Amino acid sequence: MKKIAKIISRILIILLAALMLFTLVTFVIHRVKTAKEIELLKEKGYYNPISVGDYSITEREMTSVLENDNMVVFIDRAGYGLSDDTDNEMTLEYIVEDYRSALKNAGIDAPYILMPHSIGGAYANYWISLYPNEIEAVVFLDGTQLSDAVFDENSNGSVGYKDNFLSFLAKLGYGRYMLRENYWLLPDNYSEEEQKLADALQLRTEYSIALASEGYLHDQNLQDAWSSIVTNDIPKLYICSSWGIQTKKDLTEYLEWFGRLKEKNHLEIASLTDISDERFEEQIDEFEKCRQDIIYTYAEKMGNCKVVLLAGDHAIYEQKPEECGKIIKEFIDGLDR
Repeated sequence: MKKIAKIISRILIILLAALMLFTLVTFVIHRVKTAKEIELLKEKGYYNPISVGDYSITEREMTSVLENDNMVVFIDRAGYGLSDDTDNEMTLEYIVEDYRSALKNAGIDAPYILMPHSIGGAYANYWISLYPNEIEAVVFLDGTQLSDAVFDENSNGSVGYKDNFLSFLAKLGYGRYMLRENYWLLPDNYSEEEQKLADALQLRTEYSIALASEGYLHDQNLQDAWSSIVTNDIPKLYICSSWGIQTKKDLTEYLEWFGRLKEKNHLEIASLTDISDERFEEQIDEFEKCRQDIIYTYAEKMGNCKVVLLAGDHAIYEQKPEECGKIIKEFIDGLDR
């Protein structure tokens, strides 16, 4: 038995040594690749860290259609993209104050035109409610549809050992082996270089503590954002894409586009012929009901909000960048009239 125990001990020691060596090599490769990726991001003008205290937030230019007449700034909140991680709870107030600090420390004075996407819409609502004088207008890019009936009060949690462990592994470089586990659907209009940049930003975001905290506080932040809305006259544009489908043609085009994405990512796709005309009509009716029950009610509560339907994916800025840019430019140009 002693001999067997010795053999087992030696095997465990060898395995542990191999794991440590593998981790060391992974860490070195990760650091080298990260340094190269940051240099590429700097070269392309995407990386400009601004300190907000205990970590930095990045800013970068966005769509070319807006850059001729406007300064366009993109802010990665803590734990996203090239911004540093934080162990502070990502509450609504904390996130908005970080946005404000980043802009202030970058020397960019209010008033601002906010352009939030998805849950960013909730943060924009909170920002407007607390600091209306800082906001000239808001463009919601398929912002999270707030209402008083979509929240689960028992869904909140807090960052735990599992989150910290995954974050630690990601910082060691193991995130590169899991890069597309959660980022499984790659856009079909990225160049090879753009995909490298997207991967680099995703690596910084995946398994961050801030991202985990924001996930746990998701429903509470949405509830607080909805409750904080103060109806006002600040001009607002809501581009409704994921619920913007009105016709069978809209739905067919979206399904074809989504099918191409899935095919590019080597995933099985269902044939459009499998969808009956009756199901098409049912789906279109569901979109209309969602718009009437939630989107237009949400817009009315915010006040002075125009809803524009641009049928497509939730990430409409990737699927239809030119159409999206044109709508936004017309809205911004109209603010001066």
